Amino acid sequence: MKASWLLIGSLVCLSACSNPKVASEGNFRRAIDNWIEKDPPCLRLRDDGLDRPGRKDGAFPLYFALPTEPNISAAQREERLKAIAPYDALVDAGILQTMRTRIEQHGWFGPDTTVAVIAYELTDKGKGTISPAGKNAFGQPNTLCYGKPRVDEIVHFTEPADAMGMKMSHVSYRYHVADLPDWIDNAKVKAAFPEIAEATAEHLDSKATLVLTNDGWKHEREM
Repeated sequence: MKASWLLIGSLVCLSACSNPKVASEGNFRRAIDNWIEKDPPCLRLRDDGLDRPGRKDGAFPLYFALPTEPNISAAQREERLKAIAPYDALVDAGILQTMRTRIEQHGWFGPDTTVAVIAYELTDKGKGTISPAGKNAFGQPNTLCYGKPRVDEIVHFTEPADAMGMKMSHVSYRYHVADLPDWIDNAKVKAAFPEIAEATAEHLDSKATLVLTNDGWKHEREM
C-alpha cells in the first residue's frame, strides 16, 4: 500500500511539473529564457551625421570626417579622433574595416561640396554580429549584438493574479550572458565600450512580468 501511495504521489508530481500552465520556477525560467535569448546586449553604433545622398539612415558604412584633413583646428582634430576611437577598437577586433573616400554634401544655402571621410564597413566576422534581435532592440541596422542571456535562478515570483483580463505573475530572476564571442574580450573594445563590463557581469538581476496563455507562460513582451 505504501508503494502505491508513493507511485500516485510521483505521478501527481510528474503531471504538475510537465504542465506548462503551472506557476513554477521551471516554467517561469523557460518562459524568461525564451524571451531574453532573443534580446542579447548590443552596441549601438552611430556616425557623425554627415549627409549621405541615396543611403538609408543608419546603414553601413558609417562615415566620419577625416581627422587628418588639413585646415582644421587642433580642437577639431582631437574631437574627431575621440569620435572614431571606439570604431578603431572594433577594427582592431576584426569587426570593422576602414577606407578613406570622399562623399558629396548637399549645400542647403550654397553649392554642393565633397568632404574627405573615413568609412567604417563590416567585415565578414562583423556581419555575423548583426542580428534581428539587435534590430528589434534599437530599430536600427547598425547594432552589434553579442552573447546569449541565460537565467540562472528564479529569485521570487508572486502568486498569479488577474489583471487586465489576463492572469499574470511578477518574477525576479538572476541571469548571465553566455557564449560570448572573442571580440568582446578585446582590451581596446572593452575600454571603448565600458557598458560591456556591466552587461557581462557574472551575476545580473532583472524582473519580468509573465502572462498565462493557452500554451503556457510567456514574457509580457512576447504578447
